[in-house]
Amino acid sequence: MKNKIEFILLKFLSFLISRFSLNSARRLAFVLAFIFYYLIPIRKKVVRNNLTIAFPNLNRKALQRLIKKSYLNLFIVLIEILYLPYLNKQEIEKLVNIKNKELIDNALNKNKGLIFVSAHFGNWEIMAIASALRLNKTYSIVTKPLRNPFVDQFINEWRTKFGNKIIPLGLSIKNIFKELLERKIIALLADQRASVNSLEMEFFGKRTHVYEGPAVLSIKTGAPVIFAIAVRQPDFSYTIELIDISLDSIEKENLNESDKIYTLTKNYITLLENFIKQYPDQWFWFHNRWKH
Repeated sequence: MKNKIEFILLKFLSFLISRFSLNSARRLAFVLAFIFYYLIPIRKKVVRNNLTIAFPNLNRKALQRLIKKSYLNLFIVLIEILYLPYLNKQEIEKLVNIKNKELIDNALNKNKGLIFVSAHFGNWEIMAIASALRLNKTYSIVTKPLRNPFVDQFINEWRTKFGNKIIPLGLSIKNIFKELLERKIIALLADQRASVNSLEMEFFGKRTHVYEGPAVLSIKTGAPVIFAIAVRQPDFSYTIELIDISLDSIEKENLNESDKIYTLTKNYITLLENFIKQYPDQWFWFHNRWKH
């Protein structure tokens, strides 16, 4: 019953927000950010701890400003996501601009498939839908199923509305390999904390566990890897940055498989860290990234 109530409330909220223009709905994010920062400070301690680790030289006032901006980013993303079911193709396409699009054709010309690796940065959901439309491509998106199956189905319905496919984590890794062997495009997020058995490296100067899955997939299949990230602009559009982090540049170094996995993963982590330093309020700080 609890799951159904949550689902009904979410659909109602999505419908209610859609009665406004998207820009008007975004203004609600400022109100919600204020309320949750001052009155309902959910996970505020986690955000503060994360930001203190990442930016130890920030003074108290600068840290508070960044925490407030992080709450604002969270609610902008949430409102945009709730609005997505009511946007048509043309409206969604207009939300993004893509840089270095030629990297995609270059990668696909290798006939090995393609791995997009991204992060909870800007609005990753808009990036997945809008970039696929703009590029006239179909992505197989690797997702972690949500606790509430009704909400999970609701979200996946608009994720796949225009042709993208969902591959839930937890299914056999063979399903992901199959997509790459069929020369398809895999898209996944790899920025949150991994298990204690995963690869360990420095992120913002502190060691933490990271997902090596994208690197393993690339090395096992030969699929090139492109780092993709959506940076929110002042007008609330998103500029999608594409950067090739494939193995081409390190193949000449005669590395063993473990070193290749480490190097390719480090390339991703370093790029992500650099983008976060440039736009610190646009990353999702509400996850306990350095728990172990």
